[in-house]
Amino acid sequence: MSKKKNRPHGHYCKICGEYKANEKFSGKGHAAHICKACSRLNAAEKAAAMDMNRLMSFPMRRLSEGEKKWLKA
Repeated sequence: MSKKKNRPHGHYCKICGEYKANEKFSGKGHAAHICKACSRLNAAEKAAAMDMNRLMSFPMRRLSEGEKKWLKA
């Protein structure tokens, strides 16, 4: 018997940060990694959701000098 890979099913939405079923994505949403619910949001709401998703996945550690420069820009 082969070992099963432990990974989530479906596709990842880069706006809301969730793995969703194949049916939750439109035709162009698969390639863009944006689900139907997030594609209905306006540009400002999408940007805010992506920023919050990035902040939640940001590593909690001391930043190097290069990362500090990147964060200030």
